[in-house]
Amino acid sequence: MSTYGIKIVDVGGDALLLTPDMITIISAGRSAMPAGLNGDNTYGLNIDLPGTAAIAETSLGVIALSFIMNINLLLNVTTSIGVYSTSWCMNSSYTFYTRNEATGVLSTWTPGTGDATNYDACLAAYPIAFWDKRGAITFTSINIFAATCYEVYDQSASAYIKVYSIASQGVENVDYAIYLKKYPTV
Repeated sequence: MSTYGIKIVDVGGDALLLTPDMITIISAGRSAMPAGLNGDNTYGLNIDLPGTAAIAETSLGVIALSFIMNINLLLNVTTSIGVYSTSWCMNSSYTFYTRNEATGVLSTWTPGTGDATNYDACLAAYPIAFWDKRGAITFTSINIFAATCYEVYDQSASAYIKVYSIASQGVENVDYAIYLKKYPTV
C-alpha cells in the first residue's frame, strides 16, 4: 500500500488518504476563473475530460479550492441616543448574482442603496468552489464554479439570500484536481 497521496480530512477529524492504488489524476492545476458569464448565463471553468465517451459521475471525483478572493462591503454606522451601532452592508460598486441551483443560471442582483435603512446587511462572506453538475450524471467535461459567496438579508424581499461575485470581484483563481476512481463504486 502506498504511503503517499492526497490526504482529505473532514471537520470531525475523519481522514482518507487517496493513493495511486485508488485514483488516477486526469487533470490538475491552478487556473484563472473566466472574466464573465457564459452565453447561457451560467458561470464556471470548463475542463474537458480525456477521450470522447461520457464518463459516469460515480467514476469521477473533483477537488476544487478557491484562491485569491475579493470582498467589497460598506460599513454602516448609525447612532441612537448616543449609542453607535455598526454593520456590514452590500456595496453596489460590485456586480452580484443570485444562482438557480438546478440550472446554474446566474441573475443580476442589485443591493439597496441610498438611505441606510435600504442597505442589505451582509451576514457572512467566504470563497466557494465546487463541481457544478447541474443534474447531469455523465460528463465529457467538468464545470468548476468558484466565486465569493455572500449571505445577505435582502431588505426589499424581507428574506435571507445568497449572492455571488465572480472573477476579479470574486474568486480570481481556482486550484483543482479531477480524478478517476480505480475501485468499484456503489
